[in-house]
Amino acid sequence: MMRTPFCSAILFLLLLGGILSSCQKQEEETPTTKDILSSLSPSDPNNPKAVIGPLDPIATLPYPEISTNEYVIELERWDIPNNRTDPQKTTDNLQAAIDWAVGEGFGKIRLPAGHYLIGKEGNSIYQAGITLKSNMAFLLDKNAIIEMAPNNKWNYCAISINRQQNVVVSGGIILGDRDRHTYTPRESDGSTVHDEGHLICIEGESQQVWVENMVLAKANGDGILIVGSKRGEPQLLQNVTIKHCNFTDNRRQGVSIVGGSEILIEGNEIHHTKGTSPQFGVDLEGAGRLNEKITIRSNYFHHNRGGDIVNTDGKGVLVEENIMEQGEGSEYLDGPVVYWKNADWTVRKNSITMLSVSANNWNGIIMYSNDRPKTNPTTSYIYENTCNSCGFYMYKGADLVIRDNHLKNGHLAFLEMKNLTVTNNKVEHDNRCWAYRFKEVSGQASGNTYNGEAFDIPLQQDQPWDGCWIR
Repeated sequence: MMRTPFCSAILFLLLLGGILSSCQKQEEETPTTKDILSSLSPSDPNNPKAVIGPLDPIATLPYPEISTNEYVIELERWDIPNNRTDPQKTTDNLQAAIDWAVGEGFGKIRLPAGHYLIGKEGNSIYQAGITLKSNMAFLLDKNAIIEMAPNNKWNYCAISINRQQNVVVSGGIILGDRDRHTYTPRESDGSTVHDEGHLICIEGESQQVWVENMVLAKANGDGILIVGSKRGEPQLLQNVTIKHCNFTDNRRQGVSIVGGSEILIEGNEIHHTKGTSPQFGVDLEGAGRLNEKITIRSNYFHHNRGGDIVNTDGKGVLVEENIMEQGEGSEYLDGPVVYWKNADWTVRKNSITMLSVSANNWNGIIMYSNDRPKTNPTTSYIYENTCNSCGFYMYKGADLVIRDNHLKNGHLAFLEMKNLTVTNNKVEHDNRCWAYRFKEVSGQASGNTYNGEAFDIPLQQDQPWDGCWIR
């Protein structure tokens, strides 16, 4: 049957309408940067240490080894989708573009705005992402989003930096798949924990790695995982800087350090870590690998389920000038600050606030211990901190200096401690016995006050002393 011109016109309009509707639907299904940010747990714009995204990449590179020759990845040339489709194609072609640019001598490699869905089969338990090379800066446009596609694997690294040197990652947003992940049982034991899906992995003997100005969200595991040299070996993973990033809604940790040296975590906002243990903002846990010379400075921690900072084994760690707040509607399991007695560190000039009690009572800083002797002879120092509605509790340990802290509605409690120095602390509390508690403690004390008045603590180095103790 022949179509009249009128019918042909109607058919054309219907087809055109279908195409436009399809395009509109696809656009609606591809969230914008604004959509992504609005779906994340909020920052506090009134906090002086908040990091509000999205963020431009850094303008000045920290490593002179990286060439200033610049290449903007040509999406059409490399056939790279930027509309949240075809993750394997996106992964393969984006990787090819990066490899080509590095091979051609480009140091600054820029990713244009767009939503890049990545991820492809690595092996039975690993979903592969993008791998970066030595002597390169991967600079994401402020409105570039790299997202790990939904998968059912135990492990993934959206960005992998393994045994590389002089690498920068900066700008834009990296997302994990935690909202759309499938938890298939592991063949070896049937477990469905799936806690090793990470956004940025820094591993092996990597050195001089810099991550700055990024939003790192919704990892099934950690925002950043650092895994250094093997157990018992000298630590060759060195000089990592993590700066001015927003870590939010990650399932296991904001940052995990499983072996590393000379690491700086500075000026970040790390919050709403919740989903699977340990659920800390920053976790130092070498599992036999050496953790040393780590600085955690001027960060803003809040709404982290497990706690804010845990140090199980780090040596020479400095934690200073951080804000740690429990946050309205959140509860700490362990934190805010937890360490084990054979770790050593300096914790100074931090502000710590608790709004509700944790499993460890109202303790802003707690030292975990056991009945085995302390084998690390190094002294730890905790000074010039302010605790709001919380205090300190250390037990079955030694070699600790507590001085010049202000504990508002807080306390100092020590059980079976040796070589303890307690000086010039101010404790405010409505219960005198709760404020200062000692049992089997030796060391020295002076200049401490309770509600503004001098408080005598007659510690001696050679004889344990019992003060007021509340069971």
